[in-house]
Amino acid sequence: MNTCLHCGTATPNPKYCSRSHAAIHTNRAAPKRKPTGSCLVCQAPVHANRQYCAAHKRLPSRSEYYDLTVSEFKTRNAHLHPSYYRGHLNALTRLLNAHRLRVCQACGYDKHVEYCHIRPLKAFSDTTTIRELSGPENIYLLRPNCH
Repeated sequence: MNTCLHCGTATPNPKYCSRSHAAIHTNRAAPKRKPTGSCLVCQAPVHANRQYCAAHKRLPSRSEYYDLTVSEFKTRNAHLHPSYYRGHLNALTRLLNAHRLRVCQACGYDKHVEYCHIRPLKAFSDTTTIRELSGPENIYLLRPNCH
């Protein structure tokens, strides 16, 4: 009987007790990507697409996003693809309206409903907050046939 090189348990296999332990052990021994950048705060090595290490990473809270104006939201994410704005706004709309019952407000259908803006996004100025733009007072829940 052999022992697993990862966890040390007895196994009939030559090296590892499972595929996941083989992958974990191999990836630790020979990782595919080496950190090429450095943390902006402590200069610790980080991957090229990161700015901060795990100790200094700070994600904004949801309420911080809700209180951003449209122009602040766009400039914060200006380095990303333009389609990101709409997709992230849709995610924030779902979060702001998560407390609502997911039923079509026109017919009562509950299998598939979409969040639809009462006033279009173009009608708002850039000083409007995300909370005003996608809050419950500007969102109808409608199924595609009622939209």
